[in-house]
Amino acid sequence: MRTDLKEVAPAISRLLSIAAEFSENNKYWSHLKNNEDFRFVHRIPATDRHKVEALYGVGRDMAIYMQDALASINYDFSKYPTVTSVVERFEGTWVHGNYDTKIPDIAAEICNRYAVELWSVNEMISLFKKQERLLAAVRVTLNMLKCSALYKMENGMAIMKEQSPNIHISAVTGSSININSDGSTARIHQVYNESRIFEELITAIKSQGIDPEIAKALIENVQMLAASHASGTFKDAYKNFIQNVSAHITVFTPFLPTLASLL
Repeated sequence: MRTDLKEVAPAISRLLSIAAEFSENNKYWSHLKNNEDFRFVHRIPATDRHKVEALYGVGRDMAIYMQDALASINYDFSKYPTVTSVVERFEGTWVHGNYDTKIPDIAAEICNRYAVELWSVNEMISLFKKQERLLAAVRVTLNMLKCSALYKMENGMAIMKEQSPNIHISAVTGSSININSDGSTARIHQVYNESRIFEELITAIKSQGIDPEIAKALIENVQMLAASHASGTFKDAYKNFIQNVSAHITVFTPFLPTLASLL
């Protein structure tokens, strides 16, 4: 791994691992199209056939782009000279939803309409959605990079340095804590709410008994929200979060007042 990115090695390692997943997906897309029953897609009238073929076209394009874009982080210094360039590289791309997310559902609906049952299409739908989960993992990881000291240093942002002063905690009442440190006193409000809210959201999702794939997507959205809170970009991320989870907003309703207080 690049030594200049050693400080953020865990996040870069994750992105490289995701690149390897997209590389394997790319091979599977080819297999499904050329070695399975996808050739029988011609049974669907030409007026609608392209909507099913788009599943393959867009899905494989996604895999090809992502495998190259992520893998080259480790060796293309001209494209990725800094951590900031890694984050910015993926703005406006597949990672942030620059594609029609309805493609798998449309393909399934068209096949059902014409009673064309193709194993390859079902596999492609599953593979497409798997790649969407990988994109969510990339978004979470990029937010982790934005929280890093290296990213903040590159962008002239304040970096909180760790200190080890003598701290005495007393008078813990509700969500307020009196802290005395080296002769100074500070009063902190809502410490526990702010630090635990994201953990509580994830616990709430897991307790709902909803579809595992939906639960995983919701948890990834919470993880992105948590990363944005740490990086100081919570306001914009909160808007995206509400849009992304709108279909399951009842899960989060009890927590919305606390989330709003973080804006």
